[in-house]
Amino acid sequence: MAIISTLLSEFSITGFIYKAIMAIVFYWSFHLLSQMLIPKDPKIVPTVFSWIPIMGNAIEFGKDPIKFLQSCQKKYGDVFTFQLLNKKVTACLGPDGNQFVFNAKQNVASAAAAYNHMTKYVFGDDIVFDAPHSIFMEQKRFIKGGLNIETFRKDVPLIIDECRMFFDKFEKSGIVDSYKMFGSLIINTASRALLGPEIRSALDEGVAQLYYDLDQGFRPINFMFPNLPLPAYRRRDEAREKLANLYEKIIENRRANSSGVVHDDLLQALMDARYKDGSALPDHQICGILTAALFGGQHTSSTTSAWTILELAYRPDVVKAVRQEMIEKLGSLQVDFTYDNLEKLTFLEDVVRETLRLHPPIFNMMRRVVADTMIYEKSGLEIPKGNFLCAAPGVTQIDPTYFHNPMKWEPKRWSEKTDPIHQLEIGDDANIDYGFGAVGISSRSPFLPFGAGRHRCIGEKFGYLQLKVIIGTFIKRFDFEGLSENVPKPDYTSMVVVPEDSKIRFTRRD
Repeated sequence: MAIISTLLSEFSITGFIYKAIMAIVFYWSFHLLSQMLIPKDPKIVPTVFSWIPIMGNAIEFGKDPIKFLQSCQKKYGDVFTFQLLNKKVTACLGPDGNQFVFNAKQNVASAAAAYNHMTKYVFGDDIVFDAPHSIFMEQKRFIKGGLNIETFRKDVPLIIDECRMFFDKFEKSGIVDSYKMFGSLIINTASRALLGPEIRSALDEGVAQLYYDLDQGFRPINFMFPNLPLPAYRRRDEAREKLANLYEKIIENRRANSSGVVHDDLLQALMDARYKDGSALPDHQICGILTAALFGGQHTSSTTSAWTILELAYRPDVVKAVRQEMIEKLGSLQVDFTYDNLEKLTFLEDVVRETLRLHPPIFNMMRRVVADTMIYEKSGLEIPKGNFLCAAPGVTQIDPTYFHNPMKWEPKRWSEKTDPIHQLEIGDDANIDYGFGAVGISSRSPFLPFGAGRHRCIGEKFGYLQLKVIIGTFIKRFDFEGLSENVPKPDYTSMVVVPEDSKIRFTRRD
């Protein structure tokens, strides 16, 4: 009997395995055949073929999203839908795609519906995409109010001072990771110039670690699965709470010791701000906005500065031209930067602009369709409710239709104005004011590293200013070169596209 029982048990297990394998084979076959045999609705945006059920196109997209989108664009045109694990994403490429996504009305395609499931765990409640749209637009107006020319004039000496203190600690020569280096420097400069002296003084190693832990909550896996029971997610939540507590103490201290003291920074601007109904910002909103402002700027600026220095490390001719511009327009390399003389350094700005073209920190932006159906006007194709819309300026910015020899990093393209982009007509939507001032650039432009429309980044001017000071200072003080044969490849495992290897060799000039 025991032998018979054992045989029956093994037969049962074998039968279960057989049925499971057959179910998988059937499901997989159905997945493939349904894509090949079932007629496609001509009214619906074409869908990219995928081999693996559930995963969809996630593996191809994750390995190299730019290459994946380019290959799909060649096969399906500018508009197509692909499967990204549990999400259907409709890519809208080219200038028309940019305009379609960035100018979509909130009640049709929403940025909050696309991102809030992730950002609220990083920045907190009632701010950015977790706030009603009208409130978010007011919050952007408060921040932009603290980003004006007079503030920038005050900021430049502070950024220079942070650069001096930072670079003075360097040895005469050595090897440094440029991404980590600029990440540390930029969190110091941004906090001192924008957020206020108390927050800058609190940026010891412990606080830097909090921002690192928060950063781990802003990765592709968090976009797909925003709140898993994993250690990285717990550290993210703990870091957000600790930063909020730190900021709340600083706000309380400033209020208690405000007599006779004048502060000119974003913290004070937020403390003094009033919504249209006359109410002040609650402290938890101020804390969240400060976290978001420093977090967002640190990410993009540290990535852009690293890519810029890496590109310059392989182009000594461009480094020489940047130094020559400083000598010709400022008098010498020893003259300190000011807001006004930085405006004269147009080639240095073109160096930054070209890096943003070829290496945009965020190569795509998402919206989610919240209307029952959305129509892509140019073709009349339908996009169903629940799909994510994807504008990908990172693809358009390397399209030979708009840029000659697009994969070459060439800052002179901006001053010589020979690329097709300079002859394009763009829309007048650059003058639209969503409540925080004119947007400043048409959403139909092929060059949109800061986005466009109502959610365009309002820190662009400060970003350029900070990058010009930091990169210009580094060029003044150091000679440098790359360690590999070519500029490193991009790493797409983060939401912000960083270099795979960002080490350089440096030697002091001063």
